[in-house]
Amino acid sequence: MADERRSVLRRALRVLETVRDAGGGLSLSGISRRSGVPLTTTHRIVAELHEWGALERDDAGGYRIGLRLWEVAAGTPRSVGLQRVALPFMLDLFETTHRGVHLAVREKDQVVFVERFLSSETATDRTWVGGRYELHSTAIGLVLLAHAPRELQEEIVTGPLTMPGWSSPITEHELRRTLAGIRRTGYATTPIRQEHRSVAAPIHGSGGTVVAALSLILPLTESYGPRLAHLQGTARGVSRALGAPQARSCSSAGVRK
Repeated sequence: MADERRSVLRRALRVLETVRDAGGGLSLSGISRRSGVPLTTTHRIVAELHEWGALERDDAGGYRIGLRLWEVAAGTPRSVGLQRVALPFMLDLFETTHRGVHLAVREKDQVVFVERFLSSETATDRTWVGGRYELHSTAIGLVLLAHAPRELQEEIVTGPLTMPGWSSPITEHELRRTLAGIRRTGYATTPIRQEHRSVAAPIHGSGGTVVAALSLILPLTESYGPRLAHLQGTARGVSRALGAPQARSCSSAGVRK
């Protein structure tokens, strides 16, 4: 009986993930096909999720993530407290640089974006609040990975290193060297598709550990040295506001790009 309940719960979670990943409205058959859940089971699960408010129907009859689910997720202590503290700093950074700003945390072996500001010039990336990526595939994820528990680092570094289509392949040796460089310099940078780059810096919590990361999205043609100073200053400000015992700083001297 317990296994049956777990199976139904897993299928319901798969349905929710499928609808979320689709972005637009999905029909019952579309949800079933994409999630791999049988149509009759999908019908029953979707009906219950819709009644509770986790799913909503659009004008075309497709299903989208519902407001009730957002209300529940909005109460997550780790992201709510962080967002409340970081938002004024992020807004100031956005208004100073006029570039996209992202805030993210680590959830197990993935990076989860919890807040963002998008500029008209650098809004080509498709990151959304609640979106997830592999830690090793983005600058903001690399910062979090560089300060993650050693066991998790080893698991990822020695595992399959699948990269996004716009990024070059990376080897275990290269990733180890990159993570060491991030810990030494206090920042990471990676290309995003063909026109932009992400530059990211760590945010420390009250215990001194890295609890989040902040990034700027810049055109590849723009020198990131001056922006890095703004980014790291903002990250230190958020860290101080979170009660970090000592704001850590890393000089951006020597940055040539």
